[in-house]
Amino acid sequence: MFWMLEEELKKGIRNHNPKIYEILIDNYSKLLWIVAAGVLKNVGSKEDIEDCVAESFAYLWEHPEKYDDKRGSIKTYLCLITRSKAIDAVRKINKNINSSYDDGLIIDSNEIEDKIVNKQIIKEIYEFAKNLKQIDSEIFILRYFYELKPKEIADKLNITVKEVSNKLYYSKKTLLTTFDYKIGG
Repeated sequence: MFWMLEEELKKGIRNHNPKIYEILIDNYSKLLWIVAAGVLKNVGSKEDIEDCVAESFAYLWEHPEKYDDKRGSIKTYLCLITRSKAIDAVRKINKNINSSYDDGLIIDSNEIEDKIVNKQIIKEIYEFAKNLKQIDSEIFILRYFYELKPKEIADKLNITVKEVSNKLYYSKKTLLTTFDYKIGG
Protein backbone atom coordinates (compact mmCIF):
# COMPACT_ATOMS: atom_id res chain seq x y z
CA MET A 1 0.00 0.00 0.00
CA PHE A 2 2.84 2.42 0.84
CA TRP A 3 4.33 1.72 -2.60
CA MET A 4 1.03 2.68 -4.23
CA LEU A 5 0.84 5.85 -2.16
CA GLU A 6 4.41 6.73 -3.14
CA GLU A 7 3.56 6.20 -6.83
CA GLU A 8 0.46 8.36 -6.50
CA LEU A 9 2.49 11.08 -4.80
CA LYS A 10 5.13 11.05 -7.56
CA LYS A 11 2.47 11.26 -10.26
CA GLY A 12 0.61 14.03 -8.40
CA ILE A 13 3.81 16.03 -7.93
CA ARG A 14 4.64 15.80 -11.63
CA ASN A 15 1.08 16.87 -12.52
CA HIS A 16 0.96 19.66 -9.88
CA ASN A 17 -2.07 18.16 -8.19
CA PRO A 18 -3.01 20.49 -5.25
CA LYS A 19 -4.48 17.58 -3.26
CA ILE A 20 -1.11 15.81 -3.38
CA TYR A 21 0.55 18.96 -2.09
CA GLU A 22 -1.87 18.95 0.87
CA ILE A 23 -1.07 15.27 1.53
CA LEU A 24 2.65 16.04 1.52
CA ILE A 25 2.18 18.90 3.97
CA ASP A 26 -0.04 16.81 6.25
CA ASN A 27 2.34 13.85 6.27
CA TYR A 28 5.76 15.51 6.35
CA SER A 29 5.48 18.96 7.97
CA LYS A 30 6.37 17.76 11.47
CA LEU A 31 9.32 15.75 10.21
CA LEU A 32 10.65 18.66 8.14
CA TRP A 33 10.17 20.96 11.13
CA ILE A 34 12.42 18.65 13.19
CA VAL A 35 15.05 18.57 10.44
CA ALA A 36 15.11 22.38 10.09
CA ALA A 37 15.07 22.92 13.86
CA GLY A 38 18.01 20.56 14.25
CA VAL A 39 20.13 22.73 11.98
CA LEU A 40 18.80 26.12 13.15
CA LYS A 41 18.44 25.36 16.87
CA ASN A 42 21.14 27.73 18.09
CA VAL A 43 20.83 30.55 15.57
CA GLY A 44 17.42 30.58 13.93
CA SER A 45 13.99 31.63 15.05
CA LYS A 46 10.69 29.80 14.81
CA GLU A 47 9.98 31.85 11.69
CA ASP A 48 13.28 30.75 10.13
CA ILE A 49 12.30 27.12 10.69
CA GLU A 50 8.82 27.70 9.25
CA ASP A 51 10.36 29.41 6.21
CA CYS A 52 12.68 26.46 5.57
CA VAL A 53 9.80 23.99 5.71
CA ALA A 54 7.61 26.11 3.43
CA GLU A 55 10.47 26.69 0.99
CA SER A 56 11.13 22.95 0.86
CA PHE A 57 7.57 22.13 -0.18
CA ALA A 58 7.60 25.01 -2.66
CA TYR A 59 10.90 23.84 -4.15
CA LEU A 60 9.54 20.33 -4.72
CA TRP A 61 6.39 21.78 -6.22
CA GLU A 62 8.27 24.15 -8.54
CA HIS A 63 10.94 21.61 -9.56
CA PRO A 64 9.31 18.17 -9.62
CA GLU A 65 11.73 17.06 -12.35
CA LYS A 66 14.65 17.25 -9.88
CA TYR A 67 13.20 14.47 -7.74
CA ASP A 68 14.74 11.12 -8.72
CA ASP A 69 12.88 8.20 -7.16
CA LYS A 70 15.85 5.91 -7.83
CA ARG A 71 17.88 7.84 -5.25
CA GLY A 72 15.30 7.74 -2.45
CA SER A 73 11.75 8.35 -1.33
CA ILE A 74 9.88 11.64 -1.46
CA LYS A 75 10.21 11.78 2.31
CA THR A 76 14.02 11.48 2.09
CA TYR A 77 14.17 14.03 -0.71
CA LEU A 78 12.10 16.54 1.27
CA CYS A 79 14.38 16.03 4.29
CA LEU A 80 17.45 16.74 2.14
CA ILE A 81 15.88 19.87 0.66
CA THR A 82 14.93 21.08 4.15
CA ARG A 83 18.39 20.45 5.54
CA SER A 84 19.90 22.36 2.62
CA LYS A 85 17.48 25.28 3.09
CA ALA A 86 18.28 25.35 6.83
CA ILE A 87 22.03 25.40 6.19
CA ASP A 88 21.51 28.29 3.77
CA ALA A 89 19.50 30.09 6.47
CA VAL A 90 22.32 29.61 9.01
CA ARG A 91 24.81 31.07 6.53
CA LYS A 92 22.53 34.03 5.90
CA ILE A 93 22.02 34.64 9.63
CA ASN A 94 25.76 34.43 10.32
CA LYS A 95 26.48 36.78 7.43
CA ASN A 96 23.97 39.25 8.86
CA ILE A 97 25.61 39.05 12.30
CA ASN A 98 29.04 39.77 10.84
CA SER A 99 27.79 42.64 8.72
CA SER A 100 25.77 43.95 11.68
CA TYR A 101 28.78 44.46 13.82
CA ASP A 102 30.76 45.71 10.84
CA ASP A 103 28.19 48.27 9.69
CA GLY A 104 24.86 48.48 11.48
CA LEU A 105 25.84 48.80 15.11
CA ILE A 106 28.19 51.73 14.60
CA ILE A 107 26.99 54.90 16.30
CA ASP A 108 26.22 57.51 13.68
CA SER A 109 28.99 60.10 13.82
CA ASN A 110 30.63 62.52 11.44
CA GLU A 111 34.01 61.82 12.95
CA ILE A 112 35.91 58.97 11.32
CA GLU A 113 37.90 58.36 14.51
CA ASP A 114 34.66 57.80 16.45
CA LYS A 115 33.52 55.26 13.87
CA ILE A 116 36.78 53.36 14.08
CA VAL A 117 36.68 53.31 17.89
CA ASN A 118 33.04 52.20 17.94
CA LYS A 119 33.67 49.48 15.38
CA GLN A 120 36.60 48.21 17.42
CA ILE A 121 34.55 48.16 20.64
CA ILE A 122 31.75 46.22 18.97
CA LYS A 123 34.25 43.76 17.54
CA GLU A 124 35.84 43.30 20.98
CA ILE A 125 32.44 42.76 22.60
CA TYR A 126 31.56 40.19 19.93
CA GLU A 127 34.90 38.41 20.49
CA PHE A 128 34.29 38.53 24.24
CA ALA A 129 30.87 36.91 23.73
CA LYS A 130 32.28 34.16 21.52
CA ASN A 131 34.78 33.24 24.24
CA LEU A 132 32.16 32.71 26.96
CA LYS A 133 30.89 29.23 27.82
CA GLN A 134 28.69 28.00 24.98
CA ILE A 135 25.32 28.65 26.68
CA ASP A 136 26.48 32.03 28.03
CA SER A 137 27.76 32.98 24.59
CA GLU A 138 24.50 32.01 22.90
CA ILE A 139 22.46 33.98 25.42
CA PHE A 140 24.69 37.06 25.17
CA ILE A 141 24.70 37.07 21.36
CA LEU A 142 20.95 36.43 21.12
CA ARG A 143 20.28 39.28 23.55
CA TYR A 144 22.69 41.95 22.38
CA PHE A 145 23.31 41.15 18.73
CA TYR A 146 19.93 39.65 17.76
CA GLU A 147 18.11 41.86 20.30
CA LEU A 148 15.83 39.05 21.51
CA LYS A 149 14.01 39.51 24.79
CA PRO A 150 14.96 37.24 27.71
CA LYS A 151 11.63 35.36 27.39
CA GLU A 152 12.32 34.65 23.69
CA ILE A 153 15.84 33.44 24.55
CA ALA A 154 14.51 31.22 27.33
CA ASP A 155 11.96 29.66 24.97
CA LYS A 156 14.54 29.16 22.23
CA LEU A 157 17.09 27.50 24.55
CA ASN A 158 14.57 25.63 26.75
CA ILE A 159 15.73 27.30 29.96
CA THR A 160 14.03 29.61 32.43
CA VAL A 161 13.91 33.39 32.10
CA LYS A 162 15.63 33.55 35.49
CA GLU A 163 18.57 31.52 34.12
CA VAL A 164 18.79 33.87 31.13
CA SER A 165 18.77 36.92 33.42
CA ASN A 166 21.39 35.44 35.74
CA LYS A 167 23.71 34.47 32.89
CA LEU A 168 23.33 37.91 31.28
CA TYR A 169 24.07 39.58 34.61
CA TYR A 170 27.30 37.62 35.14
CA SER A 171 28.36 38.00 31.50
CA LYS A 172 27.86 41.78 31.67
CA LYS A 173 29.74 41.91 34.98
CA THR A 174 32.64 39.99 33.41
CA LEU A 175 32.52 42.22 30.35
CA LEU A 176 32.67 45.38 32.45
CA THR A 177 35.55 43.98 34.50
CA THR A 178 37.38 43.01 31.31
CA PHE A 179 36.94 46.42 29.70
CA ASP A 180 37.69 48.27 32.96
CA TYR A 181 40.93 46.29 33.17
CA LYS A 182 41.83 47.26 29.57
CA ILE A 183 41.05 50.92 30.22
CA GLY A 184 42.63 51.11 33.66
CA GLY A 185 45.75 49.08 33.15
